[in-house]
Amino acid sequence: MAAKLGVSQGAVSIWERGKGIPTEKISQELKRVLTGATAPEENPIVSPISAWVTSARISKRLSVGELAEKSGVTPPAIYRIEAGITRNLRDGTKRKLEKALGEMPKAAAKEAADEALVSGLGSLEDFDPHSEDERPAEPGIYVLYDISERPIYVGEGTNVKKRIRDHEEKFWFKRPIVDSASWIKVQDDKLRKQIETILIKFLKSNAVINKQNVDRK
Repeated sequence: MAAKLGVSQGAVSIWERGKGIPTEKISQELKRVLTGATAPEENPIVSPISAWVTSARISKRLSVGELAEKSGVTPPAIYRIEAGITRNLRDGTKRKLEKALGEMPKAAAKEAADEALVSGLGSLEDFDPHSEDERPAEPGIYVLYDISERPIYVGEGTNVKKRIRDHEEKFWFKRPIVDSASWIKVQDDKLRKQIETILIKFLKSNAVINKQNVDRK
């Protein structure tokens, strides 16, 4: 972050701890970096969760570091939420943030739920694959994404947390190769395997790690 803004790491640390604030020019650049906009004047689509967390944190005069300490959600996770990278919160993360920021407005909660809903299955949820606490210990299908949000691995299992733990020793399981993840709960074993196979076939060569179900002719 410091390198992208052209400032020292100490300056970023001061802002995170609420001991100082960046200049207006740097604030605009910071917003651009966090949202992924290509120019300061662009107005990227903000997720309802991102808008709620950012506005509630600012209204309570909390830095990202202070919110992290108060909620128990890590600073990187909060940065990803506010930047709109994480768009679908796990229930546990949502409860932690609501305890620190107050209840999410009903309109925003409904919009977020509608955005995450997969008809007939349930809700898609984002999580940090590198955080043991965020990995879901339930049956389902998961997708791992690289730093550019390209899907690179599709997997399934009766316990997603255990399956991802199996990946930890692999040379590729590190940032920026594996940067984020999403999952959806699917109880039925046969259905999980069918969906996993279909997803891998759709991804074709984009599934750069697990290609075992991709047709080659």
